[in-house]
Amino acid sequence: MLRRRSRSRAELPPLAEEEVYARSYGERSDEVTNVKRREPEPEPEATPRLSDRSLRDAFRARLERRDES
Repeated sequence: MLRRRSRSRAELPPLAEEEVYARSYGERSDEVTNVKRREPEPEPEATPRLSDRSLRDAFRARLERRDES
């Protein structure tokens, strides 16, 4: 049978309310940061879709031009 070892914890000293608040929230400053909403980026223009036949014809024409050079 396995037994857990109990570890003795050191007791922390009691904290005052001011100390708890300081630990939770930190120091407050008078600086205020304004966050502005960004304008949405415009969507890119849609590229024209090519049919498989026009794509094949363009590829053959490019191959023929490459052979001529």
